Amino acid sequence: MSVSDVRQASSDMSKTVIDAAAELATKAQDGAAAALAGARATADEVGTRLPSIASAGAEGAAESMRMLQELSDPRLQLLMAFSVGVGAGLWMAGAPRLVTLAALSPALVVGVAIASRKQSRGHRR
Repeated sequence: MSVSDVRQASSDMSKTVIDAAAELATKAQDGAAAALAGARATADEVGTRLPSIASAGAEGAAESMRMLQELSDPRLQLLMAFSVGVGAGLWMAGAPRLVTLAALSPALVVGVAIASRKQSRGHRR
């Protein structure tokens, strides 16, 4: 094999590599454009649904608070004590903070319900 044959073979391989790289870059660009179009469509759909989702969440929270305010004080205190007990036990056991916070969240909600009930009773007098 002569030097010119080696140069020719090298040139052919370089062209093949360049062509393959160009084809790969084109496919990547097309894929990125498709992903961007999909992200735009998803963002548009989320934007149109978000107000109704937020409204439903607020209505659900208000209904839950109303139901909690209708419970008797001993039941609310029992629910709060149970939640604090589970949270404290998880904390002492070394559970992740997020799990401990999730166990304590009912106590916070019950506390808000008790406080708002007492506040609304104070306004009635």
